[in-house]
Amino acid sequence: MQNLLQEEYFKSLDEIEEGQIVSGQVVQVNDEFVFVDVGYKSEGRIPIIEFTEIPTVGETVSVVFVSKEGKSGQVVVSKQKADLKIRTEHLKEAAEKQEPIEGTFSKVIKGGFEIDLMYDLKGFCPLSKADLIRVEEPESYIGIKDFFIIDKLHTGTRLKSVLSRRAYLEKAIKVKKEEFFSKVQVDDEIEGIVKSFTSFGAFVDLGGFDGLLHINDMSWGHVTRPKDYVKKGDKIKLKVIHIDKDTQKINLSLKHFTEDPWMTFEDRYQLDDIVDGKVTKITDFGVFIELEEGIEGLAHISELSWVKRVTHPREVVSIGDS
Repeated sequence: MQNLLQEEYFKSLDEIEEGQIVSGQVVQVNDEFVFVDVGYKSEGRIPIIEFTEIPTVGETVSVVFVSKEGKSGQVVVSKQKADLKIRTEHLKEAAEKQEPIEGTFSKVIKGGFEIDLMYDLKGFCPLSKADLIRVEEPESYIGIKDFFIIDKLHTGTRLKSVLSRRAYLEKAIKVKKEEFFSKVQVDDEIEGIVKSFTSFGAFVDLGGFDGLLHINDMSWGHVTRPKDYVKKGDKIKLKVIHIDKDTQKINLSLKHFTEDPWMTFEDRYQLDDIVDGKVTKITDFGVFIELEEGIEGLAHISELSWVKRVTHPREVVSIGDS
């Protein structure tokens, strides 16, 4: 009878291969061991030090099936080996599929950062792969939690991974940009942050990619320097006035939130009206005067004085005069 039971027991074990991960239920916990029922005649005994958190009776745990029978006559299983196998497979899959994994910048080390990963693992992220921009102050990254792409993975008794946050950010921005350009239309209102200036306008960050706010689209009035009209870092609302979905370029406007003042000019001004204005530009042939934002008129040099001959407009007016 005893031999028959043993035969049935080992037959059931034949279905499980050594090194395979199996699930077991905790049936007993003492100061030294955790006993796990893996569905066979005897229970597996695991040293309690293999657990980062002591399990409770009835809890299900994953273990590696090491061998059918150890020196104690029990099934030999390992929680530690199961953890390593699970971690290895998880990271291998993430590396092969280039799927992001979550991590936290924990320490500045030579050449980059130590990254805290899942399962109490550590990874290395080079300075050049920590961000889309040059890392000027590494210490400011400590504590930041984000996603990383595995560049290289070394497996063995210790898992070692080289990570890239830059690759994740580039991938995320590409997805966001494609989604943005698939939905946005001319006349849509969007928000962005003023990023940088050129002589012809300002570039606005729309979430990792830029749109152009041309100097001519900042105001219906005269804008000499873009940085005098909007400030770097300002969050502003803009209107989409042109979009090229093929090249993924977009032109933005501030002035199109209001009507072109020339459209109603004749309703507000008549011939022979006496009006106030401000000198905005002086040329050899006359003076440009702004009546209101977007409305400028020319006072020819011959119209600047009744009492004397003016050889140059600067003799009678200056920029900014009202």
